[in-house]
Amino acid sequence: MDFTIRKICTKIFTGPPCDVEEQANDFLRQLDLLNYVDVKVANSDNGTITVVIVYKVVQKLNHNLT
Repeated sequence: MDFTIRKICTKIFTGPPCDVEEQANDFLRQLDLLNYVDVKVANSDNGTITVVIVYKVVQKLNHNLT
């Protein structure tokens, strides 16, 4: 039997806008588009931004019942 396990995960990047944009883009390029859920961006008063990428992890496991 195949079991599918799904987890919702987040990846958070915080820092100067140019650094965060580069890090977030690199992560999104590695992420399978089927696993992508959402991106949220927040600005802070001190010139930094936070990007939160929400994605899901899907794993198939083989389990043999006797």
